[in-house]
Amino acid sequence: MNLLIGENIKRLRREQDLTQEELASHLGISFQSVSKWERGEGYPDITMLPALANYFHISVDELIGTERIAMAEKYHEINTLWAENNRKGLHQDNITLMRQSLKSFPNDALLLVQLSTSLEKLDGTEEERARYLRESIAVQEQILRFGEDSEVRGATLFNICFAYRKNGQTEKALETAKKLPNLYKARENALICFLQGDEKRKVAREALIPLAWAIAHHLSALAETENNAAYLDKASQIFDILFDGNEDDFIGAIRQKLKKA
Repeated sequence: MNLLIGENIKRLRREQDLTQEELASHLGISFQSVSKWERGEGYPDITMLPALANYFHISVDELIGTERIAMAEKYHEINTLWAENNRKGLHQDNITLMRQSLKSFPNDALLLVQLSTSLEKLDGTEEERARYLRESIAVQEQILRFGEDSEVRGATLFNICFAYRKNGQTEKALETAKKLPNLYKARENALICFLQGDEKRKVAREALIPLAWAIAHHLSALAETENNAAYLDKASQIFDILFDGNEDDFIGAIRQKLKKA
């Protein structure tokens, strides 16, 4: 179990506008000890915990972070179960799971994304699927109103375009799509300008997969709109250059779509 003592001491000390030296003086210890705790390089002796808790006017459990640890473990279990249910196609179970979980983690972006995803995967009559889609859109709009994670918001903005289109809201789909960043402004394009060595190589290598998807996506569009299958051959040739036979299942699936196009 990863105790949160050091993190909590640091937060509480700063809230009271204390230096490490001042806190150490109050407790009769060296400031090096406080510094070590806050860096996560060790914990206070168990006999010191009541004194620390009393000093900050909190319980020992709050100092240790017991509740936060338990909630983090619960959150991990929820997401693990969602992934397992999703793999098995148990989407109704996942909807129930997400709705219950959101009572403990209100407006949590990841849980809302997973609820939205499960809603759109539910089967049923045409009327039922339309209702599920409308609810999914409402959930995604909630993410965009309240979500703070830029990556989740970006993914949601992309996904909701297609949800709007499926719901017959073509103009809204187009309007939303135009708010998305262009290919030039992608995270990977910025990172490789600042990273070095293995980190730079890793980002560049991983970027090839979404780039390959984008190439196939746009060349397929050109093949369709210009009635020219040569674009599909070009896409396959680019894949040969990029991956040299070392492809994962995702790229293999894209190749199969190109052959069927």
